[in-house]
Amino acid sequence: MMTTSRRRILAATAASVALAAPAIRRAAAQQAVTLDFPSWQAEEAGISNWWRAVIARFEQQNPGVRVNLFQIPFAQFINQMTTRFAGNNPPDIVHLPTRNFASFAAQDWLAPLDDRLRQTDVAQTWTGLREEMVWDGKTQGILLMGYGSILFYNERLLNEAGLAVPTTPDQFLSAIERLTRRDQGQFGFGATTVEHPQILVDVGTWVTGLGLDWVEGGRYRFTDPRIVAAFDQYRRAIRFAPPGQSAEASRQLFVDGKIGFVRDGPWVWAATQRANEALRPSLKIARLPFQYVSGGTSNSLHMSSRLTGRKAELVWEFMKLVITPEMQEQFTVLSGAPAPRRGALSAAQAERLPHLRIVNSAAEEARNLFPTLPVLRENYNEFARALAQAVMRLQSSDTPTAPVLAALQATLERQIPLR
Repeated sequence: MMTTSRRRILAATAASVALAAPAIRRAAAQQAVTLDFPSWQAEEAGISNWWRAVIARFEQQNPGVRVNLFQIPFAQFINQMTTRFAGNNPPDIVHLPTRNFASFAAQDWLAPLDDRLRQTDVAQTWTGLREEMVWDGKTQGILLMGYGSILFYNERLLNEAGLAVPTTPDQFLSAIERLTRRDQGQFGFGATTVEHPQILVDVGTWVTGLGLDWVEGGRYRFTDPRIVAAFDQYRRAIRFAPPGQSAEASRQLFVDGKIGFVRDGPWVWAATQRANEALRPSLKIARLPFQYVSGGTSNSLHMSSRLTGRKAELVWEFMKLVITPEMQEQFTVLSGAPAPRRGALSAAQAERLPHLRIVNSAAEEARNLFPTLPVLRENYNEFARALAQAVMRLQSSDTPTAPVLAALQATLERQIPLR
């Protein structure tokens, strides 16, 4: 039988628990946080493994905090992010293609990070491309990758055709043509053959590779005979690419052994490792066969200017984890792409993964293929869309290149005047 004293103790304990329960619930509610993280890389081979490794480490370090990483197709990504920011519903962790950074920064949608970055070693250890994150005198993001483009090739197809890896544009175009066997579903070249933002990057391989630029002396240069010649070379190559393909589809056809060459970023290496066992050793990389290697900044992390309180601190903790030497080395190893932290790849890893030497060399010599004028950075989507529409005319018609580019220049001068 329970004594009076025992009853009093239990009653007092129950009362204490009842009084403490709201505080416990409040603490639990405060601890349970989900960070919204949309990305076009959530399902991309290699890099998605890195993101999940970062998230696993972050969640381990922050019990009760969950990062909700989810996929949005690249072709739809910027439109969806623009809609969210304009509707005052930005994601917590902001991931952007760097080419679109300026259009978001110009709207005051991104938080300045200078005070936070002064507590890190980014200024001392990141490559000079980190300056791409500065807008209106403020650093508004952390660069995740600057890269040089890579030539991916199928060695088996080249050997069967008696061809060597090309080292000049003429050799490249000749090899593309000779590798094409349409009756066998085999193509010499893989590129974007539907209207898509990637078209600017594809064409930029030829323009930048010849040492040219979209703009010179504060004027568009699309009527320059040298630019016309570069587009003609691209146009010749694209005749031997499978029609109606996105960049992602072309990469998959290469991995399936149906395409001889693709020009792409180093991140495609991870996709080649999914090829079937017999084909995988034939999928190799080399320097682009142009005088200059095209490249640029790829993607970056940001914080919404609307984010405050505990979520803002958690997002910054996530960003600090991303920039650690350990995670930067994992980035290079898992994605096959150069990390922005200098010396991120150890000598041991470079010895184990020799393809990364080509990747890092390309990044070191790359010329930026993206427009650098502030007005074009801010209006990049409009610039890229107009260019893609002109290129689709080149792909789908016999209209000479020069008048198509003259019309493109007139459109750009009207829509995005430089002066």
